[in-house]
Amino acid sequence: MSVWSLMLSFLPWIVFKVILFIPGFDQVLMLKIGITAAASICAYQTYKGLNKGIIAWGTMSFFTLSMIMVVGMTNIWYMFHLGIFSNGTLALLTWLSILSGNPFTLAYAKQSVDPKFWDSPRFIHKNYIITAAWGLSFTIALVDTLVRMHYPEIPWYVSEFIDDISMVAAMCVTKHLSKHPQPSAAEAVTAPTP
Repeated sequence: MSVWSLMLSFLPWIVFKVILFIPGFDQVLMLKIGITAAASICAYQTYKGLNKGIIAWGTMSFFTLSMIMVVGMTNIWYMFHLGIFSNGTLALLTWLSILSGNPFTLAYAKQSVDPKFWDSPRFIHKNYIITAAWGLSFTIALVDTLVRMHYPEIPWYVSEFIDDISMVAAMCVTKHLSKHPQPSAAEAVTAPTP
């Protein structure tokens, strides 16, 4: 699995975060611009068929709701809790994908692995670990957001550092487990013949 193909699914979130940190402009305006840009990327990815699985559809749902609540209605309560909603959405969807027996990273891993290995226990196990790493990262970001809300005296850059380190760690786990060779031919699960 390419870290970059996985990151492509998170592109709306990355663009949203980058736009929010552009200094010198009204925060509400930048929030609206960020949400609009992210929603546009989601729409483009859907149009091009790049959306894969629960994370992609959850991302599209989140930014569609945010377009209504922030861009359309300028709902202050929603804006104040946006960090909880965004990190909570990603954490919830990631853990749900594991609990449902379909870790979200499988869709991306299958792009670079021979189909004969898709049912291999080793391949599936690696995807559970990679998905759990991302789930832990999103959960850390959610807890960090909750702590920051209750302790606003914590500098924003400390919180940002925690978020970024947890995401880099998830990327490293993804890269490390993805670079190992595919399962051996003996591990390939053959499909039953009718």
